[in-house]
Amino acid sequence: MKQPALTLLFGLTLAAGGPPVNAEDAASPSGEDLFKFHGCVNCHGVDGKEPVSKMVPELAGQPASEIYANASKILGGKGTTEESKLMHAAFYSPASCDAPPSSEHLRSIARWLSSR
Repeated sequence: MKQPALTLLFGLTLAAGGPPVNAEDAASPSGEDLFKFHGCVNCHGVDGKEPVSKMVPELAGQPASEIYANASKILGGKGTTEESKLMHAAFYSPASCDAPPSSEHLRSIARWLSSR
């Protein structure tokens, strides 16, 4: 009796285009979506390629590990340059509507930017 049930499950899996997707994976926003959601696009520009000023770095194409390390340092308040202090202040100002990204979101953003 188990055979028909297994056959049906296998058939449904194939018809759906593959194995079932974890609900958490399906709900995970892309690095691009997170880049926009957290307001990074406001300063670093579309795809991280068009910064609004010379003080803001172009992030596209940089190694993900460097993007992540630098952003973590800055968002953690450990940046020493004037630019990094401004970025930190922008996220933690009482007037700010943009929440800083979590470590997981930051990794996603960094991977996406490095592929641009």
